Amino acid sequence: MSLSVLFYAVQVILGIGLVIFVHELGHFLAARWCGARVEVFSLGFGPRLFGWRRGDTMFQVAAVPLGGYVRVAGEYGDGAEAEPGTLLSLNVPQRFLYYSGGVIMNVLFALVVLPLVMFAGYPSAAPIIGSPTPGQPAWAAGVPAGSRVVEVAGEEILDFQRLVTAIAVNGKDPISVVVQPPGEDSALQTFELIPAYDPEVGVYRIGLPRGFDPDRALEVQPDSAAARAGLATGDRLVRLVGQPEGLAFERQLARALTSKDPLTLEVLGADGASRTVTVEPKVETLKDTRRIGVGAIANRVQAVRTTGVTGGLCEALDVRPGDVIVSLLGSEPYRLSDLEDALGAIRPGEILSMRVQRDGNLVELEAEVPAGVQPVRLFEDVALETNSNTTRVSVTPGSAAEDAGLVDGDRIVSIDGTGIETWEALLEAVQKATASGRSLDLVVERATEPATYAERITGAPAENETLALTGTPVEVPRFGVLVSQASITLKAKDLGEAIALGTSETGRWLVGIWMQLKKMIFSDEISTKNLGGIITISFISYETASQGLASLFFFLAVLSINLAIINLFPIPILDGGHLLFLLIEAVKGSPVSERTFGYSQVVGLVMIMSLMVYVTYQDIVRWFLPS
Repeated sequence: MSLSVLFYAVQVILGIGLVIFVHELGHFLAARWCGARVEVFSLGFGPRLFGWRRGDTMFQVAAVPLGGYVRVAGEYGDGAEAEPGTLLSLNVPQRFLYYSGGVIMNVLFALVVLPLVMFAGYPSAAPIIGSPTPGQPAWAAGVPAGSRVVEVAGEEILDFQRLVTAIAVNGKDPISVVVQPPGEDSALQTFELIPAYDPEVGVYRIGLPRGFDPDRALEVQPDSAAARAGLATGDRLVRLVGQPEGLAFERQLARALTSKDPLTLEVLGADGASRTVTVEPKVETLKDTRRIGVGAIANRVQAVRTTGVTGGLCEALDVRPGDVIVSLLGSEPYRLSDLEDALGAIRPGEILSMRVQRDGNLVELEAEVPAGVQPVRLFEDVALETNSNTTRVSVTPGSAAEDAGLVDGDRIVSIDGTGIETWEALLEAVQKATASGRSLDLVVERATEPATYAERITGAPAENETLALTGTPVEVPRFGVLVSQASITLKAKDLGEAIALGTSETGRWLVGIWMQLKKMIFSDEISTKNLGGIITISFISYETASQGLASLFFFLAVLSINLAIINLFPIPILDGGHLLFLLIEAVKGSPVSERTFGYSQVVGLVMIMSLMVYVTYQDIVRWFLPS
């Protein structure tokens, strides 16, 4: 473990411990202020690791670091009501203050920390978007790539996190998005969008990904292939040499960085001089990740927009949602890059031909490329998705699948004797086998003579073959260079503005977190798969710690607000459960019976333990299981 990793890990432990300490300090101070005797102040649960006694109180650190507690004399029925200093000697308002003390302190912590963070300034993601996700509402509405989001649902957007939160809180309701397209003098544009539910992440989205730095500044890792080739952090990317001109930048970058071929870039240095640099990748073998080297064929048309960059061409072609592309300009649909290369070779005035399967029939589509249209951008307006109802595959060159004899267009019939009918079933079977390192027995349907994709799916003569193969470690190219994402430093002009910003930010997070939890519990607009436990908290804490103390304390303030809201839930054992019983006592004039209280605590414990098991499972799926 490097010193930097250890340093950040210590920051994470101390940071999370600070939030827990603040919560328990609230209970402690409230109890002392009301005249109750505090017997234990503990960080963690279970056996005491170490501690010290001061006055009536044992201050300790316990073995299980999943929270903490304060124990007041008589809190668990071990003190007489008339005895001074016990919990039961306090009146209802005093006990109400005691049980709400932790929540109050968590909110006060945010009200203190966030203004300080705003005054110091902290780095955040700028609200600049990349190319809207094809098929999503923002894409269909034509929101320009590279736009700065100014307002969402009437809320001013200062950074990308606020954008994400505003959309999540909005849920399925129509939402208004105001953006400023690229260019300093561009006029604001307003888009009325209807969010679409994304089952993979469990929230409603509109398809606005985070964008790149407008200047396309590079981040170069020290002692990397890029650094040795002469690139330096701060160089600005002019273009990726060898990629189809006109292709969306994100797509060019994805093609370049996933290829094992040399990467050639034209850049501007700090002195403003232009130069061309070629980077030979270092191919790294991921020994713990194994693949057989087959991919899905993404050739089903999910959606079409006729008002985009190639809108007239799409309309003339008459390509429709549900079409399955079987050829484009003579190219087979096994890899998107092949289709893009074919489109890059055609010019305005020439005929673009496409063959699709529509309602079980093969249909020929043709259109002349209009002047001013770059056909290579066709798939910015035609959103493709995996044709999951087929198990035909594309084969990665140099992979175990190719070595075993698989070819593009083969259809996998069964794996280890189990019939396979969908791509999802195929993926699951392969992942299980490769994770255990065992060999797979595949039955593959293959054309007996060379056949096009169209011929394969329309009944070309075929026969089944049996193949055996074992997954091999994945090899990935490492160039050591990235294009910076758009970032911003949020910093108040003076202390007064910092207090105002910090206070409003605290209020915004209080409302936002509550609204998200409300939609998660009482509706289906946000899935519970978005819940995170101690593993997720630790990972995010480490990431923010590596970005500087300001980022870490911003996250700790938000974590403190989360802790405050969760503790207010009316669940026995939690502070909110105790507050609920106090409200009942205030109404009826007497406490609930000991029997009722005891059973409620058991129910509350079961609920909390079940929740902990569930969020830990979600953490494991999120961070450790292959997606």
